[in-house]
Amino acid sequence: MITIRKLSKSYKDNSCNQPVFQGLSYKFNSEGVYSILGSSGSGKTTLLNLISGLDDYESGTIKVFNQELSKLSIEGKSELRKKYFGFGYQFHYLLENLSIYENCLAANFGIDNGNIEPTLKKLGITNIKNKLPSKVSGGEKQRASIARAISKKPNVLILDEPTGNLDQQNSLVVQDFLLNYAKENKSLVIYATHDVAFAKKADKSLNIIEHNIVEE
Repeated sequence: MITIRKLSKSYKDNSCNQPVFQGLSYKFNSEGVYSILGSSGSGKTTLLNLISGLDDYESGTIKVFNQELSKLSIEGKSELRKKYFGFGYQFHYLLENLSIYENCLAANFGIDNGNIEPTLKKLGITNIKNKLPSKVSGGEKQRASIARAISKKPNVLILDEPTGNLDQQNSLVVQDFLLNYAKENKSLVIYATHDVAFAKKADKSLNIIEHNIVEE
């Protein structure tokens, strides 16, 4: 589903190139759970942004559903994300003028496909569905952002530190939910985390070392 070949990516800093990836090649299967580990600044978030078309690269190829990202326009990449991807971040990015339920509804283009209510229930936040983000706790916002990301049952779920703002109990709830979601829906879930124990729960754990991926 997502194939990376000989990818090179760097950032310019004071006229100097800071390499992030060099000759990176890896293939993500069409379903399953992948975790991404790495030290701060190693490129975890950059990798997520690259495979979802949110960031560009200097050389190599990334194919998503047989479409080469570098050949797509900005609009084409946007359509690809709308069709196939769901996103969740450490910061919730919820729309403050919409309720939790309405945030989830908006992520699915205003259509309730019957998935929102069950997802809120599994994440333990049905009781806040009609509340605005400003009226709920940080942990509830984090779980709501996960519910929003999954509201349209995406083929590919991209998560950046999805349990970073959660206490241990709620972190375990989210972890189990994500692992079950991938299995039940035959979806591809890719998440970056600093939590080694959470990373090891994935089908495959990837570690970013010296500008490349090491599968553990």
